[in-house]
Amino acid sequence: MAVCKPRTRMMFALALALALALALAAPLALAAPAPTPAVPGAALPAGLDATLHELAGSVPVTGTLTIDQTSITGAGAKAKHSTARITFDVSAARGVSLHVPGVVLAQAEQQIAAHQRDPELPTPSADLLGGTNLVQVQRMLDPAAALRAELIGARLLQQSPTTLDGVPATLLRFDLPLHADKSERDMVKQYHDELSLWLNAQGAPLGFTRSTRTEVGWFLLHADTRRSEQGRFQIIAGRLVITQLDVQQDGSALGHRGSSTTHYSLHLSAHAPIPAAHAAAATGA
Repeated sequence: MAVCKPRTRMMFALALALALALALAAPLALAAPAPTPAVPGAALPAGLDATLHELAGSVPVTGTLTIDQTSITGAGAKAKHSTARITFDVSAARGVSLHVPGVVLAQAEQQIAAHQRDPELPTPSADLLGGTNLVQVQRMLDPAAALRAELIGARLLQQSPTTLDGVPATLLRFDLPLHADKSERDMVKQYHDELSLWLNAQGAPLGFTRSTRTEVGWFLLHADTRRSEQGRFQIIAGRLVITQLDVQQDGSALGHRGSSTTHYSLHLSAHAPIPAAHAAAATGA
């Protein structure tokens, strides 16, 4: 589903995509589970890796995922705003299924056709569809595996008692490394990725924030992106899921700027009851 855009927007998209690819590589990684790594100067809380392993998705779940997105391209009086909302049917068992309603596909095709006639017209639904993939959905349906992978090589910055949404919790702050090959690293001028993770009394994740900044350069090409995430976890039928996720992104390249705010809301039902061992964790108790 290609959208024809002016050449400058295409170049901007390519530059920004490079930076975003590096910035999002770790958040979207779903590598195979690995043992909890040693952290220089501090140890991870005992049992965290075992808890995440136990909370990996196994019981089938079905539900809906609603995505709301607001995008801004340009700045000042020439800035262009667009909004989109799509609700998908999702399910997870041994794999992940994402169903796009026919009315959404028809709307996207209409936007593309209108854009072909007038390139100044936005394509919010088509853009949102193009930016949504099964990796993102999988991360929300089974974030335990992603967390285990993201903590590989992480450096623990802080561990302290606190509260989250009025619930007693333990706050863990991590400095996450850049997972990229040499050719990608050669283009990275600046990279910072910090994850804050809140655990309840049982050691299960309650919520998280993540802040990533990436600057890349290649010859005359330069791109700068910032991404922040804030999410809340629940345990459904023994499966850790992200039920609410807010993502803010801002980027610049070739003199152009773009930003977006995206809210993900996941509603699931399971085909098996929540195991008693994690019933308290499901409510954050």
